[in-house]
Amino acid sequence: MAMTRRAKLVVIALVAAAAVAVQPTILASQVDRCRPTFTEAVTAKGVLWVANGASSPAVDWINLEAEDGTVDPGQDPDLPTWLEVQELPESAVERRIGTIALGWPVRWSFCQWVATDTEHFFPPFAENEEPCQSLRRAMREWGRSADGASVRSWMSIPGALVCWLTIAAPMVLTVVLVATFTRQSAGKSGSAP
Repeated sequence: MAMTRRAKLVVIALVAAAAVAVQPTILASQVDRCRPTFTEAVTAKGVLWVANGASSPAVDWINLEAEDGTVDPGQDPDLPTWLEVQELPESAVERRIGTIALGWPVRWSFCQWVATDTEHFFPPFAENEEPCQSLRRAMREWGRSADGASVRSWMSIPGALVCWLTIAAPMVLTVVLVATFTRQSAGKSGSAP
């Protein structure tokens, strides 16, 4: 017995949801393909940061370490829109923020570590960092902190929805086109009364 179009669409919705749900596992297996992407000084929220970045398929890592002094807060940061830069107290001994983001075709799952003293070694000091090692460690320690640094993880529901639609839309289109083609073929092959 053939499935109804509604049943096919439900199956597609479930398959697409499962594909989004397993993205973290699949993308974690790709971190060996990491490459450093940049090392530069950037400004965000009136603070000068030394920034390192790394990327593997659909996964990005950015490590920021605040430098002494402030800059013109009117400057636009040259950072991705998904990066949330927390305001850290200037009195903190250290101000480091490491963020990993994953998802395809848009980043939808995030984890961020914040270090405010020299007791915390992750995220690493920017001048000593090997960005790909940090990306690999961030994937391994998602949501945890080995040395007590502040850590939080979150999801972007709109980003996850975009990923789901990107996976589901071609399958839905295929089901609709096949059903249309099948109906047209059945109509043409019928015998005249």
